[in-house]
Amino acid sequence: MNMEKKSTQSVIPQGELRCVWMDAGVTGFKLCDQEFRCESCEFNNTVQKRQIGTMKPRNEEESVIPMEQKAMTADALFRNTLKNYLEGLHAVVVPQDRMYNRSHYWVQENETGKYRIGINHILANFFQPILSIVVSKAPSSIRRHDPFCWIILPGGAVTLRSPIDATICKFNPALQQKPNLLGMSPFGEGWIMEITTKTKVLHSFSSATDSRQNIERTMRNIEHSFTHAFRHNHPSAGTTLFDGGIGVNSIESTLGPKVYLDVVNRIVHLPQ
Repeated sequence: MNMEKKSTQSVIPQGELRCVWMDAGVTGFKLCDQEFRCESCEFNNTVQKRQIGTMKPRNEEESVIPMEQKAMTADALFRNTLKNYLEGLHAVVVPQDRMYNRSHYWVQENETGKYRIGINHILANFFQPILSIVVSKAPSSIRRHDPFCWIILPGGAVTLRSPIDATICKFNPALQQKPNLLGMSPFGEGWIMEITTKTKVLHSFSSATDSRQNIERTMRNIEHSFTHAFRHNHPSAGTTLFDGGIGVNSIESTLGPKVYLDVVNRIVHLPQ
């Protein structure tokens, strides 16, 4: 009895509305995306049909959710969602026509001897949706680790810092009109800035093939960071239904914009 009370208080803040089926003991945890309008809630309708015994399968061959997926801990559900998301990033083949550093940046020399700099697909996928992009002045000189770009997300801003000493010639003007290009096309139209440099710019960058090990390490760090954030903010979340709710479809919605932003900032500045 006491353990059940502790779990409920840790998931739903005191005084906040709760799903009626949590109070009824049908489910231990249920996020509501219907603003508690039960008449329009598919989950509510499904449970009611089951209670009065009117919900029957159309035929024996009808697809059903396996028993082990009908209920699982919130922690297991989140880890499963995160795993599926990261597997999609693992499958991306990065372009071979540029170099990558041990963080999240790529650099590509153009025909004029200048270099374009952008971010890789891993970081770009966590920058969605992008509300706006703020950049520093150009032309201007910049030192390695100096801030040069701020990505504005729903929870706040993420700061990007230069991977090299350089002179910024210009920023990508398309990002001012269409900031989501950074997340949608990080290797193409979503490049960030064009630079010149007196240093040997490629000494800290490697080929796409050689950078694969760094990518694998980054992915492990990302998985650890998000999992730690979830467990820290939802330590007592109990059994929940695999009903296609918010937690299944969105890491950001599960953690909330502020916590999500904190994790993304840590990912941007992970030690490499």
